[in-house]
Amino acid sequence: MSDNIFFNIIIIGGGPAGIAAGLTITSRCLSCVIVEANQISDQKLGECLPPNSLPLFKKMGLESLLQDEQHHPYYGNKSVWGNDKIEEKLFLFDKFSQGILLNRNYFEKQLREVSKLNHLQWLEGYTFYSVEKENDVTKVVLKSKTNTKTLYCNYIIDATGRKASVCRKLGVNKNTIDELTSLNFKYKIKKPVPFFVFTESLENGWVYVSPSEKDFLTVMIFTDLDLIPSKKEEKEFIERHINNSVLIQEILKKNDIEPEILDLKTRVANTTCLNVPFGENWIAIGDAAYSFDPLSSYGITSALAAGYYGGHAVSDAISGKTEALETYHFIMDNAFLNYKIQLKEQYATEKRWKEKTFWKRRLNYN
Repeated sequence: MSDNIFFNIIIIGGGPAGIAAGLTITSRCLSCVIVEANQISDQKLGECLPPNSLPLFKKMGLESLLQDEQHHPYYGNKSVWGNDKIEEKLFLFDKFSQGILLNRNYFEKQLREVSKLNHLQWLEGYTFYSVEKENDVTKVVLKSKTNTKTLYCNYIIDATGRKASVCRKLGVNKNTIDELTSLNFKYKIKKPVPFFVFTESLENGWVYVSPSEKDFLTVMIFTDLDLIPSKKEEKEFIERHINNSVLIQEILKKNDIEPEILDLKTRVANTTCLNVPFGENWIAIGDAAYSFDPLSSYGITSALAAGYYGGHAVSDAISGKTEALETYHFIMDNAFLNYKIQLKEQYATEKRWKEKTFWKRRLNYN
């Protein structure tokens, strides 16, 4: 690839949203390239796909990816929420009788392979540096450790996740609804754990557990950033939450798990949004436009949907149908508004700790 090349669309970010947009755009016979700084994805923990997400995978031709043995079907949820009893919900009588526990890193490798089989171009090892309008096109400057490339396009897509790098360079700020943060870690499993998704509300947050990786149990404790103590007190904070968890204690005892905290990482998990997810010659998709509380299970499903609809919208815009961007905004904004209503309702069902800081904040969502 030479230093000065024109594409109809440049996508910054090679995660699920960026790849979904790229696949959609190439299916429309437009030229595009995905720019990805990391040639190997960062280590990411598994993710659950609820049954109602499966039609989207079928619509996008990605359903076969979920049948790989690296992913596992799961047939329901177990939760402790609103009281101290374990409640079980099975998917047996749903239209789609199972969900999928993803091996997240493997799934992203699968998506990359699909994109390359569909002749989607990649530029890996380059970070996004700047964007500006130059005559009738958009100039994008990229940098690697040893080189600088200048590309030109009609539209640039921000698929950089919550950091929204392109939007920030353009001076477009996101609205932050909360400061939800997760402490993610693993436990070594000695015996198999049933393929369920486990969630439990706690005094100042909630916990998610799934056996989505072979020989390991994934655990995520969610609370607000200012409620997480210093690194020195972090271990004690986690152990206190684990000891107070009905679900986790049951899992540990039944499966003879040594509760040694492995691969501890802190990750942002908050709800954010743009007022308008597009502008002159740019569009934002996935977490760069709208990011979701993991309690909603929107995750990858929302990212793929945003890439699909955003890819069609920008393709239409290039062909002169600029109203397609407003349609994209309408679809995504309505989904986000419904999400906020449902999220507030879900948090409101937990009344045991309504005077605690974390829960008070969720009751005051607008």
